[in-house]
Amino acid sequence: MRRALGLVLLAVLVLVVSGCGSSAKDKRRDAVNDYLNRVEKIQNRFAPSFAVANEAYRDFARGKGGKKQLAKLRGAEVSIIGARDALQQLDPPRDARKLHRQLIQLYDLDAALGLEAITLQQFLPAVRGVLKDLARVNKSYRTNLANTATAGDQATALDNYSNATAGVVKEFREMAPPPALLPWRAAQMTRLQQIVDTGHLLAKALRLGDRNAATGLIKRFRFLLSHQPNVSQAQHDAVKSYDNRLVGINRLQGKIQQEHQHIQNELG
Repeated sequence: MRRALGLVLLAVLVLVVSGCGSSAKDKRRDAVNDYLNRVEKIQNRFAPSFAVANEAYRDFARGKGGKKQLAKLRGAEVSIIGARDALQQLDPPRDARKLHRQLIQLYDLDAALGLEAITLQQFLPAVRGVLKDLARVNKSYRTNLANTATAGDQATALDNYSNATAGVVKEFREMAPPPALLPWRAAQMTRLQQIVDTGHLLAKALRLGDRNAATGLIKRFRFLLSHQPNVSQAQHDAVKSYDNRLVGINRLQGKIQQEHQHIQNELG
């Protein structure tokens, strides 16, 4: 991960506008100020938890993993949801309703980002485990192929390899990737299934002595073997997804600031 992830916490400023009296505008301004004071209290209450959460996201962005890091990320998710639920309980005045909706949306986006970080933290180690299984399958195939003496032996080695690779496809299918990595998993399963199918076809061609078919299938099989899954592409795709999410969060933050200024201008 190249970008430090963090909760987008707004310092929501209380509208303080000079004035006195009991005009309708004064009452509207007081109602908004009261609402923003309550928002600020919620943020202050969760501030220590958010500090821990931000630290967890920074560590995650640097590639730190393990059970301790996963526990921190889960704690961060709980903090975000807690603040969001507390904010949801507020009853904003009419002038602050749009701002209230935007703040709720902001916490929703933060929570979604946090959940995806947790899922990824669980998913990548599982990917590495599956790729280790694939490496063992590849090594076994190379050893078996080196000990073959006939086309029939080679066909048997190919069928055994294809069957073992099909088991790796099943492992990928049973995994639960974050949404950002669903396309990556699908691509890996497709490529591995192509290896399975091509391996069986090549084995059949060897048994039948079909040199023309075997020649073309050998080229395809070698190409597929040279383009097998790796975790670095998964990490790259995850970073891209988080970048897109952060762009959306930053845009919403800008809209919240604009709405705050609109209220200031309206009631000032």
